[in-house]
Amino acid sequence: MRKIGKFIGGLLLYGTGFLMFVFWITAMSKWLGTLGTILAIVVAPGLVVFPVVYWIVEGVFPTLYFALWGIGIVGFIIMGISLKD
Repeated sequence: MRKIGKFIGGLLLYGTGFLMFVFWITAMSKWLGTLGTILAIVVAPGLVVFPVVYWIVEGVFPTLYFALWGIGIVGFIIMGISLKD
């Protein structure tokens, strides 16, 4: 059962992290062009605050990004519980 929990938790955690990275690169390239794409890769820690930055720049509450954050946190919790001895 722990292996299933570890797999599902990891899938949620890393899957949402990958999606957020793709959204981060897409938004930065939209805002700054090619320079934005390069900066998005170099400044990847900005990914952590991306939904807030998107909210400020676009002026629209990014429901999808906050939902992905929540799903990633749930995956982290599931994975953490599954890894306990």
